[in-house]
Amino acid sequence: MSYYIHHVPGRLRIQTARLRRAECQGKLGTMLDALPGIDSHSHNGKIGSVLIHYDTARLSADDILYHLHKAGCLDSPISATPTTSASGDLVKQAGALFGNALFGTLLRKSVETSVLSLARGFR
Repeated sequence: MSYYIHHVPGRLRIQTARLRRAECQGKLGTMLDALPGIDSHSHNGKIGSVLIHYDTARLSADDILYHLHKAGCLDSPISATPTTSASGDLVKQAGALFGNALFGTLLRKSVETSVLSLARGFR
């Protein structure tokens, strides 16, 4: 389970092995075309990547990632069927997932604040 995600508002690039699978390639275009706010998308099945341009007023990157995960085109960070012996591992995975989400949110907010500060400095 590994992905590469690069995001700037309005442009999202994702690369993961799941995007190389035939079942994902078959539904990826249809699913993205059905989402309101997707301006364009291009998929490279050989390397398992997709580049998506979207309208930030109508859609967020998190919305797109959610729909890709729901369609089975992104790996789940937490196993869906934990066993009793792995319940401690599940808690660790959930904690790591929460920590990564929190760090990502804080990083995004600090970048937004920095950009706004820079923009104000040029006035």
